[in-house]
Amino acid sequence: MRGTDLNGIERPYDGCGKCLLGVRRLSRVKLATSSPERQRENVLTAAASVGAHIIGWPDDWEVSGAADPVTRPSLGPWLRDEKGPYDGLVAAAVDRLGRNVVDC
Repeated sequence: MRGTDLNGIERPYDGCGKCLLGVRRLSRVKLATSSPERQRENVLTAAASVGAHIIGWPDDWEVSGAADPVTRPSLGPWLRDEKGPYDGLVAAAVDRLGRNVVDC
């Protein structure tokens, strides 16, 4: 969505039904194709494409893709309903959420 204005895509939960968590994960933090900045841009673009907005960033850095999403330090509390309401997840790629279909 080149040219899309991504301002206003990050805002608090408002019960609109399109309040998403922007999930980012890296095994090793480094500047590469899956860098935090690139993942952020991809997540914001994906959310904008469906008229949604990001209410939080459960970022897990230095966490293996093999880690169970429910036990991840930042994402886990959201998935266990310890952090508050949200309507869904959006990530730059499926492997940022989990490594296998069962996790996703």
